[in-house]
Amino acid sequence: MTQAISGQTAASDARATRLFFLAITAYYILQIVQRLVMGGGLEADDGEMLMMTPGMQWGYGPQLPFYNWLQVGVFAVTGKTLLGITFLKHFMLWATFALLFVGLRAWLPAKQAAIASLSLFLIPDIAWEAERITTHSNAMLAAISGTFAGFLWVMRRGRWRDWLLLGLAVGIGGISKYNYWVVPLTLALVALTLPAPRKALLSPRALVVPVIAAAICVGPYLWMQANKTIAMASASKFGMREAPAARIPEGVIEYLGGLVALLALPMIVAGIMHLLSRKAPRAPNPAPWLPKLMMRIAVFSMIAGLAVVWLSGAGNVTTRWLLPIVIPLVLAIYMTLSDRISRKATLTACLSVGLLALGVFAGLAHDRYKDGARRDYDFEGLAQHIESLNLPPDTLIVSGFYLGGNLALLRPDWDIASTLPTAIRDREAAHVLFVSRYDEDLIARAEFVGWSHVNDAIFDPRVQIDLPAHHSDATISVYYRFAHRQ
Repeated sequence: MTQAISGQTAASDARATRLFFLAITAYYILQIVQRLVMGGGLEADDGEMLMMTPGMQWGYGPQLPFYNWLQVGVFAVTGKTLLGITFLKHFMLWATFALLFVGLRAWLPAKQAAIASLSLFLIPDIAWEAERITTHSNAMLAAISGTFAGFLWVMRRGRWRDWLLLGLAVGIGGISKYNYWVVPLTLALVALTLPAPRKALLSPRALVVPVIAAAICVGPYLWMQANKTIAMASASKFGMREAPAARIPEGVIEYLGGLVALLALPMIVAGIMHLLSRKAPRAPNPAPWLPKLMMRIAVFSMIAGLAVVWLSGAGNVTTRWLLPIVIPLVLAIYMTLSDRISRKATLTACLSVGLLALGVFAGLAHDRYKDGARRDYDFEGLAQHIESLNLPPDTLIVSGFYLGGNLALLRPDWDIASTLPTAIRDREAAHVLFVSRYDEDLIARAEFVGWSHVNDAIFDPRVQIDLPAHHSDATISVYYRFAHRQ
């Protein structure tokens, strides 16, 4: 009888595993196909990948280099194409769910691991923003899942291989996105408060993790130290400023609002599942400490994050910065639910994720063709207009990631640099075309990017053109100035 039950459990786990991987693989393949079929222009983050991947370097700008390194490798196979950009973005998202599932399977049955893993899809920035815009944040998501997976397998078996993989995950996370560090730091601190995780963490083998992580991070972080101006170019996003002592910084309101925005849907679905499972029998939990670990990580990081935002006077907090805080909390909630989950609750979870997936498909199509869609403008018209100027062949184009990336996609042989501070400091450029979608002082922009000839150059008058959209009457203004040294 025991062998029969064991066999049924193994068969059930195998079936749930197959369905899980089939679902996430089919979904992200379809997302790639939809993006390629819809075509159109690039968002700024995707455009950045075309402009900031000249080869393997320790640093590329204000973002950490791991995603750029991967993109360089993908471009080596696909060329600098929409396929190469789209594939890597979705592979990182696929890896986020796959790695998390593999980690949870070290302790949980496949069904529970699948429900907990898929719960992350209910977080709007993972289901929507990660599809539509982000790149480096997608690598961070995969690194977070890899870190949790590595730690769970370390606790399960504690082999040298597991510790080495955990060190690799932490090192990769450390060069993927700065806010990734919230996860390993809080994980290490919170693990000491629970007996089972503490025992694993106090193993002498744990020392290999910071050694490997440091070895991976040392090059990029030394580059940051040597190139502070360009490495810190995005610091203004935080909007830090002093506020009266009695006044709550604007960032605190955005921080709390961001947590609500990210957690609303997962909490609603979890509430419905709980109501549907009140009479269901409670299944044995082989790792009762696991939800507690995730919950304590979330609470600790949430309080620490609030303190940092408040004390720094940050005036701007975006939701994607809060993902390392929200992910452990969502996992804790759904792992707790999975101990007692009815068939109706399971169907509710699957239906919620499925309907959201369909909504994302529809939303992305609308976002591509809506009135004034950012991907719908006539970037080919802009490229042809620049060609009609008959500029010298050695002309360097300086532009932001949105316009510059779309030009690089259409004209891969053009020399295009970013508008980051000191971006062309080391370039000997006699002819430069400054292109912007903002009504700004382009001579000041030339100084900002570090053009060595800005003080003795001749600047032609600034020109404004309007790019039409393909599927609406919307237009976007583009400004440019050609300059050459005397």
